[in-house]
Amino acid sequence: MLSGALLCGACGKGDADRTDRPSAAGLPIRVEPVITRATETDFENGDAIGLTVSRESGVYATNEKLVFDGTSFGGSLVWYAEGADVASLSAYSPWQESGVPTSFTVQADQTAGTSSSDFLAASKTGVIPSANAVAMVFQHRLTRLVIKVQNNTGKTITGITVGGARLAAKLSEDFTATVDPSAAVTPVKARNAAEKTWHAILPPQTVSLSVKVESELSLPEQYLAEAQLQGGKQYSVGIVVNPDGLKVTLSGAIDNWEDGGELEPGGNPPAADFEEHLDQKYFIYHKRNYSVVKMKDGKWWMAQNLAYLPEGKTASTDVSAVTAGFFAPIRINAAQTAAEFTTDAAVVTSNGYLYQAEAALGLEVGAITTLDQAVALEGAQGLCPPGWHVPTLADIRGLVGKIPQQTAVTTPYFDGSECYMDALNADGFNMAAFGMVSILDNTRTSGSITGFMSSYKDHLSSGMFCGSSVGRVDGSDTPTATYNTAGDPASGIKNLQFYGFMPMTNKASSSQYTCNGTKVSYRIAAPLRCVRDKSE
Repeated sequence: MLSGALLCGACGKGDADRTDRPSAAGLPIRVEPVITRATETDFENGDAIGLTVSRESGVYATNEKLVFDGTSFGGSLVWYAEGADVASLSAYSPWQESGVPTSFTVQADQTAGTSSSDFLAASKTGVIPSANAVAMVFQHRLTRLVIKVQNNTGKTITGITVGGARLAAKLSEDFTATVDPSAAVTPVKARNAAEKTWHAILPPQTVSLSVKVESELSLPEQYLAEAQLQGGKQYSVGIVVNPDGLKVTLSGAIDNWEDGGELEPGGNPPAADFEEHLDQKYFIYHKRNYSVVKMKDGKWWMAQNLAYLPEGKTASTDVSAVTAGFFAPIRINAAQTAAEFTTDAAVVTSNGYLYQAEAALGLEVGAITTLDQAVALEGAQGLCPPGWHVPTLADIRGLVGKIPQQTAVTTPYFDGSECYMDALNADGFNMAAFGMVSILDNTRTSGSITGFMSSYKDHLSSGMFCGSSVGRVDGSDTPTATYNTAGDPASGIKNLQFYGFMPMTNKASSSQYTCNGTKVSYRIAAPLRCVRDKSE
């Protein structure tokens, strides 16, 4: 089988000219969807996308209907015979029989669900015909409102209606959505997604919305301040329902889609949940201040570990919770005999939380089911703030130089043998060993706290950090995974590894502490340091 590297859009320059590639002519074209931010339902069996395939010689297929079978989209469309010809793929959902859409209208009544109103699109270039499904990242093009309701009346809320918006959008060639200004302003009935949460999807637009709560009480309509709703983002509205009327309060940030902020009644919208102050070497993210530093690799790095839990998530202190996603930090116990979990606020601030790879990358644990999905996550924002990402192999190697099974590279912090922690910390990196929860693969029912050595009782002596690039076959650039049945991807992934940092302080002198790169099992829970997308 062809490796996932041929599907990732980062193919070697000579791949298209290879003559030893197995022919895929006549094999069905399949698309494996990757959605890095949670949707209401994700794709379900029977959902359809429209796929367009283009080559240098022209368009090969337009708006071909592919149907989801629980794993990938497929249909009657097959690959062309010219196996070395590179293709560009674009896809959208939901499929429209009339042709590739240039407009899209959300439903006025979304009480039964928002999936038919959720327009998604994906594109990928440099695709070579293959028997494997093509992994494509689908992104939301419209806007979602998340309405959090606190009901203090004792009366049942039967519905929520959002008014003031236009429901039709125009779609550009790359499926960027903008509101159709000629469309009528139409109220939308929101979906009751959970006990206290309602959802509504709208086209991107600048609008002053209203919210009407329907119940046994006669409640006034609540008007919101004018806001610019952007495509791919969601906005949070918190409403308190009292017997004498409504009032809007700020609700917590919600970690779905890309957080666009919160909408208020009257006045100015609230401050964004992310403020970047590079000139003062810090940013504020989810109400925490984090130090940042520009290292000699030319990149901005967090100079402390992330200490963020998405809404609804808790940090586990149970090593048998092997799919918890989030774990409390660890420290040496008072007797200096072992490492232990702690929920002490000061330790959370100094050490951050421990994240399994999928959680760090913004997914639920278990969401990655194929190697191609994992490869497509390289450089993902994940839990990092906007404009920052989970470190890639290039980021890690460019900083520390040394990664086992990879050719070492020259960096200002690598002396040809090791990357010493003192060199990093002299420039403000503030690296230490923070330990980890070791869970070797997804067949394990329990993990263990790692980082304590009896020879160094006063500090944690080892650890690993999260990254976003899948581990390669030793000495090559081919991403790899192990499977429940050796060599059989259909049997399911047993383990993946992502490149990360490996701080080691198991030396008598701090001058000998090292921080090199390493491969980290995706079920290990480790700290996270984000790196900025742009160096300026």
